[in-house]
Amino acid sequence: MPADQPTRAERDLLSAIEARATPGTPSAPDAVLDQGRLFTPAPWPRGAPRRGTRERCHPNALRVAQLTGTAYVEGYAYADGTAWPHAWCAGPGGTVLDPTWPGGAATAYLGIPMTTQFVRAFQQRTTTKTAFVGVLDAEVQTVRDATRVFTDGIPVWGLLDLGRPLPEPVGPDRRARSSCLCH
Repeated sequence: MPADQPTRAERDLLSAIEARATPGTPSAPDAVLDQGRLFTPAPWPRGAPRRGTRERCHPNALRVAQLTGTAYVEGYAYADGTAWPHAWCAGPGGTVLDPTWPGGAATAYLGIPMTTQFVRAFQQRTTTKTAFVGVLDAEVQTVRDATRVFTDGIPVWGLLDLGRPLPEPVGPDRRARSSCLCH
């Protein structure tokens, strides 16, 4: 299989996210399909900061991204045959640094790589710093951010050009966002 072709797990993850997308109703799956990239699973490196508590992937990923200078990535990870909302870090080559799940737990990752500066500004604007549940959280988007990210996407200043682009076509009616560096 050529290197630019998605793996079986990545194809399964894409299918699961496409099934969750809601045409006409902006949502996290739509945002990830519009601006997301594929990332390569990797073992936890020696010397990396300690992993965080399970079920706190968003603050764990933001903490490790700030400590290591890697990207904060939010989207979905494929584990045990299911697409789970998740957050992790990624290095320049699009390699996953998952500060929450043990190595090998996820076989595919699809998410939006963001700068830590954007995430911190988002926390400030939405007053979610002390209880950070992610940029793509439906409640935060609906109540506090007026679905700004779901409808307009992550602004260009908050995106990073990491990971692999999604294969074309993604979904029947997907449109590329003008602010996206990814497509």
